[in-house]
Amino acid sequence: MSGYSGGQQFPGPPRPAGFGVPGGRPSFQQSQQQQHQQQQQQGSFVPQGPPGPAGQASASPAAYLLCDQGNKATCGAGFGRSGSGNVYGQPAPAGSRPNSAGPGGGAGGQATPSPPGFAAPLPVRTSSVGTPGSAFRPPSPIAGLPPPTANGIPAARPPGPRTPAFGVRPPGAPGMGPPLLRPPQMGGAPPSGGFQPSQQPPGPGFAPQQQTLGRPGFTPPGAAVPSFGPSRAPSSRNSSFGSEASGPGPGPFYPSPAPPAPGGARPMARAPAFGAAQQGGFSQPGGPGPQLAPNYGTPQNQPVLDQFEALTLGPAAPGQSGDAGIDLASFPRPTGDAAEAAVAPPTPLFPANAHPRYLRLTCNAIPAQQAVRARFQLPLGAIAHPFAEPPADSPLPVVQLENYGIIRCRRCRTYINPFMQWSDDGRRFQCNLCGMVSECPPEYFCGTDGQGKRLDSLQRPELSQGSVEFIAPQEYMVRSPMPPTYIFLIDVSYRAVGLGILPTIAEAIKSSLDHLPGGERTHVGFITFDSSLHFYKMSPGASAPQMMVVAETDEPFVPVPDELIVNLKESREAVEALLDNLANTFAATASPDSAMGPALQAAYLMMEALGGKLLLFQTSVPNVGVGKITQRDNPTLYNTDSEHRLRVPEDIFFKKFAAEASKAQISIDVFSFSQQFTDLASLSALAKYTTGGVYCYPGFNQARDAPKLQTEIKHNLTRQTGWEGVMRVRCSKGLSISQFHGHFFVRSIDLLSLPQVDPDKAFAVQIKHEESVLTGSVAYMQCAVLFSSSNGERRIRVHTLAMPVVQDLADMYKAVDGAATINLLAKLAVEKSYHAKLDDTRSSLAHKLNLTMQEYRSMHKQNTRGQLPHNQLLYPESLRYLALWVLGLLKSSALRGGARDVPPDERILAGFEIMAAPTPELLRYLYPNLYLISDPTGDWGRPTANSRVGRPPCIPLTTMVMRDNSAYLLDNGRILVLWLGHLIPPSFMQQVFEIDKAPTQDGALTVEPVRKGRELSERINALITDLRRGRAVYPQCFVVRQGSAAEQHMHALLVEDKLAQTQSYVDWMTQLHKTVMAKA
Repeated sequence: MSGYSGGQQFPGPPRPAGFGVPGGRPSFQQSQQQQHQQQQQQGSFVPQGPPGPAGQASASPAAYLLCDQGNKATCGAGFGRSGSGNVYGQPAPAGSRPNSAGPGGGAGGQATPSPPGFAAPLPVRTSSVGTPGSAFRPPSPIAGLPPPTANGIPAARPPGPRTPAFGVRPPGAPGMGPPLLRPPQMGGAPPSGGFQPSQQPPGPGFAPQQQTLGRPGFTPPGAAVPSFGPSRAPSSRNSSFGSEASGPGPGPFYPSPAPPAPGGARPMARAPAFGAAQQGGFSQPGGPGPQLAPNYGTPQNQPVLDQFEALTLGPAAPGQSGDAGIDLASFPRPTGDAAEAAVAPPTPLFPANAHPRYLRLTCNAIPAQQAVRARFQLPLGAIAHPFAEPPADSPLPVVQLENYGIIRCRRCRTYINPFMQWSDDGRRFQCNLCGMVSECPPEYFCGTDGQGKRLDSLQRPELSQGSVEFIAPQEYMVRSPMPPTYIFLIDVSYRAVGLGILPTIAEAIKSSLDHLPGGERTHVGFITFDSSLHFYKMSPGASAPQMMVVAETDEPFVPVPDELIVNLKESREAVEALLDNLANTFAATASPDSAMGPALQAAYLMMEALGGKLLLFQTSVPNVGVGKITQRDNPTLYNTDSEHRLRVPEDIFFKKFAAEASKAQISIDVFSFSQQFTDLASLSALAKYTTGGVYCYPGFNQARDAPKLQTEIKHNLTRQTGWEGVMRVRCSKGLSISQFHGHFFVRSIDLLSLPQVDPDKAFAVQIKHEESVLTGSVAYMQCAVLFSSSNGERRIRVHTLAMPVVQDLADMYKAVDGAATINLLAKLAVEKSYHAKLDDTRSSLAHKLNLTMQEYRSMHKQNTRGQLPHNQLLYPESLRYLALWVLGLLKSSALRGGARDVPPDERILAGFEIMAAPTPELLRYLYPNLYLISDPTGDWGRPTANSRVGRPPCIPLTTMVMRDNSAYLLDNGRILVLWLGHLIPPSFMQQVFEIDKAPTQDGALTVEPVRKGRELSERINALITDLRRGRAVYPQCFVVRQGSAAEQHMHALLVEDKLAQTQSYVDWMTQLHKTVMAKA
């Protein structure tokens, strides 16, 4: 239905009522009766009964109902084909291709031609029926065999004849059940007089009806390639997929279809625009007039089983034909060409929406009813990354309104945005969140066109773009913006001096002084501590600082409060002198004590009036004054009701101090260097509630870790920073924000205190329904951050987006964003671990995934009357990687194992980073990238047109694709691991390390620096440098030899392999399918 007055049709395919737009949905039986009557009136063929002689209808009632709704004439082979003609009872045209033949497909079981406009079923391989658990390692290139397939895992050729493609199954033998689906439509029109099938394309977000047969790297039948048969597995390595086998046995195989690329440029439906309301539509600012709301519904002519993706996990049930085993190559993985698309956000639904890198919804649709929301098992919310780097082609506009100030709703205080509707020729505007009508200030007035759109909307970014930054007037300032202030709190105890940390810290700070944001407004201060506190007076013009020692730690005080924080430009000489002599000043110290708590209190007294950034460098375990840390790591508490206490601060001092610091607009960054238990659970609370960061360097080694420390200090000091910030998220009437997740301090119910905000931190919010039924077809969300810029301006960064309101659960599954969903799930899981056992957290996460897949299968089971294949796990295309990402989360250091599997401080650090991670960084952590770097072919490691460096294709994270004579580079965003097979050629060792053979000791090899004149070394180092570019954490590169003790650390990152107390990818998916089918 058009929805427009006068029967005006919107250009595009017709839309059935009840699919994404308001309107009644006809029942399945009603639609079948209507279409059956329509076919009889048009004289088209109608199936009547079971297979009969040539020229008679041949389709069972069950098969008739499983045909595409209203398109029975287009069903697959065996559905009413005559022995001498096509389904329309007309002779087949000359040159038409024969269709698949089978019992009941025509007279005498012979093949019959396809009707014009319909392609014959295309063959595709079935899954392997070999031993699913057989270990496998692809042979080396010297064996003369081709490389693995595009996704890195070779596919096996099944025994026996090949079956048609999924959804185009030929008719089975008598008693085996009718075929389920029709052949895919390839274009053209049926003969005149027949039923004209609808040409409406399938709904957005679905897999295509016909899968492609090949992909890059396709090997034709008959090529000698590896298979998963037992005879192909080499004896050099065990695999998590089963027992080991040996012996070569080349044989032909057919690669599996390339999975459709999710995310990225996923085509979405047309979005409603906003301006003056019109009957049946809206007007989009800058758009071509009235538009329809997005259509998330399923076209009626699309087969039910073409509406989802499926993974075969076992033999077919009796009476069903199809795949007979587990095909490892068909498992969904974000590798190869799909790697970037899996991380990329979907195309914005509305042209004026904020870019998804700023505000990314877990589901790009809002359910109209609470009942539908209750059936949607995944969390509904958004990932807010307000200070994300703007897209290269869309810089963030800065808007400065004149004397009339910033335009806002008088009731809910929503900021002006493109979705507000203007009336009375531009004199009034209606808030898109609460519906309040407000008067437009005379200074801001502009007329509107016939569609209610302001004539100056394209000239004003706040009226045409979803993300803008306003320069706030004086009324938004409680006080004048404070200058950027940096206080360095440095541990100078005996352990810190012995590790050589002081010169590294001093050099990093000194090299960053010229790049600190704020320019001439920047202020700095220093405090050092061991068993006492040391303050430094740096008067303007002085050539050296004056040190003052305070031995009182029970009640610390500041000797000269007004002279310890100085302007960097005025006291530059004294600051540099302090940094140059820092290491020598404490070279002879013998104090092993650390008064960290009193030092924090003294720093607070210095910064209370100004706020700013406090950088804490802590080495020795604090044991003097308040904030002492005890050895409370107790493995016996695991699997008890007190287990969660190990992951929260023991002393209330840390949380109370962080709350007071947040009120004073002080942000704390913690740099920890302790070689023993540091109780990072307590120290991280200082950063958690002040939007700071935690950097950990266990077992600090000057030669190895100094570059990492210096790089991370520089990045922390010189990145874009907002000061004295607060954030609020608003929703449309009927919706509200129920919970916030991340690092902040909640000042009120919906106001977050952010002493500093930067591009490295993201937040998550959950949306709930305040009303049982939402009115309207579109909902809205706005995220606003009020902050002070480094140059002294008060600014408001606003991100606004619109969300369609849908009626059906199927629409939500189509609109879900799997990447944003796993980000929110990960943050919820880490938060749960702070007050529950790890076993309960892992079980809760797996249970949530099970419920999601069960509900999805149940939804389709109702539409197909139970005719779903029992050996296939069904999932929407938008969630094709969700199960794999959940498995990676369960295997992460934050949730994996128990006391013996992950050190306590490492577990806390992993959870802290997950809580602040933006979506792309988190996905890289859950499923790291694995690159083959021993193959010099290709352009990887060489500069590209966009000033970056080419990268090799990502391959699956399993030892099954890692050859013994190759080298691989693994990147999880935190570390880089260069793995060397034990049969690596000497030529590679010469090119990269300038040696002939790998040494026997771990840690003796380093890929850096670049070996001059060695091309492969230059390319590998260029790749490593590009991977580190722009990251908050500097990933060190470690070289690991196959079979060494250090290799076990890399195995923990291979998500698809089996580890202690964790499942392999195959076992995980099989268990998921069993759980789903138990409730099916």
